[in-house]
Amino acid sequence: MSIVKPLPAYLYNLVLYSRTRWSGFVKFVLYTRSSILQTEGSCRAMPANNRIAVIERTMHVLENFRGERELTLATLAARSKMVKSSVYRILFTLERLGYIEKNRDGRYSITSRFSRLVGPASIPSDLPTLAQPFMLELLRKFQETVNLGVLDGDEVLYIRVLESPHTFRLAAHAGIRSPLHSTALGKALLGTLPDSELQKTVRRCDFRRFTRSTICEVAPFMRELVRVRRRGYSVDNMEDSEGARCLAAPIFDGDGRGVAAISISGPVSRVHRARDPEIAESLMAACKRISQLLGYSTERTSVARSGA
Repeated sequence: MSIVKPLPAYLYNLVLYSRTRWSGFVKFVLYTRSSILQTEGSCRAMPANNRIAVIERTMHVLENFRGERELTLATLAARSKMVKSSVYRILFTLERLGYIEKNRDGRYSITSRFSRLVGPASIPSDLPTLAQPFMLELLRKFQETVNLGVLDGDEVLYIRVLESPHTFRLAAHAGIRSPLHSTALGKALLGTLPDSELQKTVRRCDFRRFTRSTICEVAPFMRELVRVRRRGYSVDNMEDSEGARCLAAPIFDGDGRGVAAISISGPVSRVHRARDPEIAESLMAACKRISQLLGYSTERTSVARSGA
């Protein structure tokens, strides 16, 4: 697992105070735009020849993705009040840089590379605080490491870790990253994605093998995610590390979108299959309560997964 490089201060603050991925995205856009167009005085006082028009137009185009997963060229041109040829050149350049992708239907969407630019902006600012007492209760009850993670690009980013008091334990700390396909946190987070986004994300997975139990092919992995969705929790059965098991459950926000997951991990000698029902029940109960504090209601989940 790699160590996260420190974010610049303005991006760190952006991540902490973003309520949703798209609100964070737009804050990034507005910050960038204002940074370019403003000096210490007001934008109106700035000489017109200091403005960079092409960047201003690019920001106009990008702002249209607020709350939208995919948009057509025609829609982007109309909303930006620009001619199609100009919008196309902007999109073509962003696509070559890896910040925009075009699907088979001709629709454009933001890529995970752009998401990495601003960090996991989908994290509600109060999530770690809300989750802390529930994580402490899980730690007290099971005496195993409890992790809070979020989807960041094509990886899991750990944002809070409470380590087991046992000498022999699974050690982790906030800031580390792990693969999606081999971890319980990754599976739990993937299971919350709308089907279209899930397909794209899974296609980008490298399915690297870490142990003999790692799922390294798309078809069996997709079947595993079906099971995750059906039962409400995921299991890493020595798939990321030999001798280690982990269970995780997702957390949803007020829009019914998966924003995080909590896992309990430990050596297979203590976190064994016989304990799965007990651990899973406690995990799901904790995550459900946190989700409710974020405004979640069960009626929204199916809508969010369908991408509606």
